Amino acid sequence: MNPSRSTWPLPVSIRPPYLACACLLLALVAFGVIRQPSAARPLLTPSQDLIVGHHEGPLLEAAAPHAPASRRQQAGFASAGAWFSDPQLLATLPETDEVPAAAPLARLRIRTIFVTHRVLHAVRPVVHFREGLAPNASRVVVPGRPEVTLVTERLTLWNELPVGHSVVSRVVVQRGRPAVVVRGAPRTLHEAMTLLGARGVVAVYSMIATAYTADSAQAYPTGRTATGLPARFGVVAVDPHVIPLGAHLFVEGYGPAIAADTGGAIRGYRIDLCMDSFTRALQWGRQPVRVYLLRIH
Repeated sequence: MNPSRSTWPLPVSIRPPYLACACLLLALVAFGVIRQPSAARPLLTPSQDLIVGHHEGPLLEAAAPHAPASRRQQAGFASAGAWFSDPQLLATLPETDEVPAAAPLARLRIRTIFVTHRVLHAVRPVVHFREGLAPNASRVVVPGRPEVTLVTERLTLWNELPVGHSVVSRVVVQRGRPAVVVRGAPRTLHEAMTLLGARGVVAVYSMIATAYTADSAQAYPTGRTATGLPARFGVVAVDPHVIPLGAHLFVEGYGPAIAADTGGAIRGYRIDLCMDSFTRALQWGRQPVRVYLLRIH
């Protein structure tokens, strides 16, 4: 018989290659069946869970491939091994896999409006002391008026609720004018300090006081003092080397005063008191007084 046309059984030298190929083909087919299950026989039913590992405590579970993504899968862990690497992080995750429904969003309406309103600023009155009035009595000689300002503001509203504002302009439409009030001069140091808001007494002087009137102020009477203030009751002339000009004083028997004038004969511890009338100046004459230097500010 011709050896090249031999039939089965094959020679021993030819059998191993065929057998190896056949075994490899069977292994590949079996592996493919295991890796790709058919629709007729799924690996897991919807009611089953796949156990991927465990630690000291309850089992860690992952949903089956056909189940919807759970809260744990949404947390960003791609593999089951990440769950075992950090048990403390696992403890912070919620126990439930339910995702709460999103809250409805309200419509936000934003708008800007401009509002103009008037602002009144009171002007401090000018108080003059009058010798003929009682210490607590007062009378308005010239009425005052407040300063009026128109203020325009821009308002930002969110759903009609103001969330911000800014001033756009300020326009003064009426200048203020102080009222002129005459008041009875206080007769004691305590009354004067309370009325003027004095914080204390700086110094006390024993002086000789004389009197003059507005008509006799300065060598050429103008009714004005050396500092420019009109001469009236409550204005006195002093020596600037002893009492500084502009100082607030209290003169016993006279009342509160402002050192606003000077005089050629007023040197050292001399003081000249302005009176409302020439008769009252004559009545005062010349007498010793105690002068208190007050601290106002």
